[in-house]
Amino acid sequence: MIKLEKDIAKQTLKILNKKSWNVLSLDEVIKNNKFKTIKIKSKFDLLVNINRYVDDILVGKMKSLESSSTKDMLFEVLMARFDILESYKYAFLEIYKVLKKKPKYFIKLLPSFLESMIIIAELSKYNVNGLKGSLRLKGLMLVYFYTFFQWMDDTNSSLEKTMTALDKNLDQAEKLGKFFL
Repeated sequence: MIKLEKDIAKQTLKILNKKSWNVLSLDEVIKNNKFKTIKIKSKFDLLVNINRYVDDILVGKMKSLESSSTKDMLFEVLMARFDILESYKYAFLEIYKVLKKKPKYFIKLLPSFLESMIIIAELSKYNVNGLKGSLRLKGLMLVYFYTFFQWMDDTNSSLEKTMTALDKNLDQAEKLGKFFL
């Protein structure tokens, strides 16, 4: 991800930490002339860019992840992602409201989000290749979404409830079938 894309994502999240999505304008985000060289044509493009930005930060944070069991590595990587989201919690809650009200945005964002799940799997050394991998990837997305809903209600800055929920969700996924973990 290039610096200008990161700057746009940071600017968008900064604005969303103070304002709702409905009053956010594309011009407000890209008012700086240097941003006009980037292919951001709509507010939806801002969502995709933010998702890529979170992935970029996650990859940087996980460079020194030590090899462990699949479940432990998934836990570490997913919690690192929630830690990143926590930095801009209000902004991500605003984005969630948008996706909830406009399901077409959610559906259009799925390919980008699927790429995020593949990155999480790769960082965790979790095989998502082939048919069995496809099922694993869907299971990983379910674990992530279910934990995301817990994260939204977690008011503790240490994310204790989120950690507990993620651990429980990974345990349940493992029990559902050995095809997952």
